[in-house]
Amino acid sequence: MLWISEKECLYACDAWWGEHNSAPSVLTFAFQPSPKMDFIGERYYKLNKILLLCLGLWPYQNSRLKIIQAIFYQTLFISFLLCQVNAFLTKKYSINLVVKMCTFIIINCIFIIKYNAWILLTNNIKYIFNIIQYDWNIIKAEEELKIIRGYANNARFYTIYFLLLVTIGLLGLFTLYTLTYIYDIIVPRNESRPLQLPIIVNCFIDEETYFFAILVHTIITNYAGGITITAVGTMLIAYVQHNCAMFKIASYRIEHIFDDNVLQMPKNIRQHILHEKLIYAVYIHRRAINLAKILTNSFATLYFILLGFGVASVSFNFLYATTVLNNVIELLISVGIIFVQLYYLFLGNYVGQNIIDASLDIHQITYNTQWHVAPLWMQKLMLFIMQRSNKKSALTAGGLFDASLEGFATLMSMAMSYFMVLHSVQIQE
Repeated sequence: MLWISEKECLYACDAWWGEHNSAPSVLTFAFQPSPKMDFIGERYYKLNKILLLCLGLWPYQNSRLKIIQAIFYQTLFISFLLCQVNAFLTKKYSINLVVKMCTFIIINCIFIIKYNAWILLTNNIKYIFNIIQYDWNIIKAEEELKIIRGYANNARFYTIYFLLLVTIGLLGLFTLYTLTYIYDIIVPRNESRPLQLPIIVNCFIDEETYFFAILVHTIITNYAGGITITAVGTMLIAYVQHNCAMFKIASYRIEHIFDDNVLQMPKNIRQHILHEKLIYAVYIHRRAINLAKILTNSFATLYFILLGFGVASVSFNFLYATTVLNNVIELLISVGIIFVQLYYLFLGNYVGQNIIDASLDIHQITYNTQWHVAPLWMQKLMLFIMQRSNKKSALTAGGLFDASLEGFATLMSMAMSYFMVLHSVQIQE
């Protein structure tokens, strides 16, 4: 069993609190996590792995197929962007046309940024996943495993839900724009009904002759983009959910330090058990704090850029909805895109709020324990824990924006402000 003296315990907690971050701490266990280690929680991330493998973005995938996949998807996204930009330059100018084009160009830019950022951050992603594997393997108590499984199940539910949302949305889009062709077969008229593409593009070929080829290109590109958003976004949500689980496990360990069966033990044995329980709780808490910092440092720049595109996309989509009120199909598309975007932004900020709440809960739980019955040396350590846990751990984008429900409200306020400005310009035009 682990035995650490009171002096070592004080030093460890002091280092963990942050006063001696540059010095090695007895709580810092050196290890090099390996992707080949047994991973009891692998099944919870299996769907994320499949999606990333389909896109060639799985960090442990080292094969020629991954290179072929990357070339294919890059070509798909960039070729579609070029078709959109070409239409932007060749179509006759009108404010409504510009709004519609900008709406879908921004969305395609988000696809490209997400895909390329995940490739560039492969080493970070692999390192974080190795940490998660290691955390799963050091958790042995059944109650703690229930906590980590519960959060992993939440992440899997978000993945399934968002995948179904994207798939149903794209199938609905395809159906809406083939209804005209279906009507011509079921209820033929003397002249064919006009065919219309969901997104304005100019693919350098005749649109009427190659309508279905262009439509399939459009649907495949947007479905690939939707899967990219789903795979990347939900994998990051899984990371954040795991971070919340580690904070909850730390809370659980602190809450059960002074169990009745421990307090009834002889003094020498009780002191030994209290040492161990405190060290194990602090160790998990420290891992949770470090993981939150790693997540912030790894993805802060990416999500700061994406927040700008996200706000712009929501603003243009609201504006686009106001321009197609008389067109049922385009209005449905606009409302559907707005719903998906708002849900995605809300979900990202909601799980960010979960980290803040889980990290601050440790302070309250520590205060509510029977720390007053502990020896004097341990009361001092509990004060260290309360003081450190009173500082929230949050996912910060660009050092300016914290992922939280308040952050979501801020984003919505910004989006509506820009929408009102754009709408006033549109009215003046």
